[in-house]
Amino acid sequence: MHRLVIAFSALALCAACSDSSPSAPTSPTPSCTYTLSTTSVSVASTGASVTIGVTAPTGCAWTASSNAAFAAITSGSSGSGIGTVGLAVAANGGDARTALITVAGQTATLMQAASDPLFGNWSGSIAKGAGCPAALPASAGWVGVIRRNSFGQAELVLTAATVGVVNQVLPLTLNGNNIQFAVQIDAVYTFVATLAADRRSFTGTFSGGGCSGTWSGNRS
Repeated sequence: MHRLVIAFSALALCAACSDSSPSAPTSPTPSCTYTLSTTSVSVASTGASVTIGVTAPTGCAWTASSNAAFAAITSGSSGSGIGTVGLAVAANGGDARTALITVAGQTATLMQAASDPLFGNWSGSIAKGAGCPAALPASAGWVGVIRRNSFGQAELVLTAATVGVVNQVLPLTLNGNNIQFAVQIDAVYTFVATLAADRRSFTGTFSGGGCSGTWSGNRS
């Protein structure tokens, strides 16, 4: 009888040895697929801040890069899962241009419009008409720069030395192809003009203090 008990005990012990606990399940490696919120971005010539969204599964890492200095990545140069890439696009002073933004192997094309020909160096002439003071010359040349200030507003830096105007910074009103500004000489004179279709020349009139005349300008 003792031998039988010992035999059954040995068999039970061997059966226990052969048993193994089930291993813990392992998490599957995520399948990393990436989607951008847009693959085409259009930006005005004045520049802008741009964001591109990235969608990816949790744990899927990505990086972002730009092939153009004018479209600089300011945030989101790297990330994981869902995120955004931020870009600062500088003002364009020339022809239309393109940048390629690559995120996780996906490409978005950023297109910036050409600079408005209105902004830049100008020169022209002013001719007085009826009612103008004799002290004012019959005609005067002028030079200037039309630009945007730090607030994005248009302004004219005007010099017409023969009438005492030197580097005066004047707010410029734009309405389509019409421009207007006012300048103090012997009185406040308002200048208005209509730009040509290519926005590189204009003709117009001025008036102030009972004096009127004409003026013109050309983009350098």
